[in-house]
Amino acid sequence: MKFINKMLGSKYNKKIPYTYQAIINIVEDDESLQISYFADRICVLTNFLKKQQITPENVTILETYSGKETEITPESYMTIEDGKWLPKSKLCHPMTSRYGEPENEHNCQFRDRNTSVSGPC
Repeated sequence: MKFINKMLGSKYNKKIPYTYQAIINIVEDDESLQISYFADRICVLTNFLKKQQITPENVTILETYSGKETEITPESYMTIEDGKWLPKSKLCHPMTSRYGEPENEHNCQFRDRNTSVSGPC
């Protein structure tokens, strides 16, 4: 599988998400008006949201793979004690352990992915 990932890229690996989506309510507690941001890497998405001063408790993050969208538990991307975004170094382990062997930021399964964010949509 590593050979295929190197040749085709990790977007073709069906064991890891294709993309991530952050959904933010425009009006607190009102899901009728929302915006979304998309990124190929969870660390890129959370770093962007942090720079935009969007707090994790106001965000729902979905991962898309195998034809499904699945909500990611907040503990995977934010600290429970104070509700802040996890730094990149702490984000890799909980996220990659969801898809198999835990990785670190230097051995990332997503390193061939785009580092831009699309949105708001």
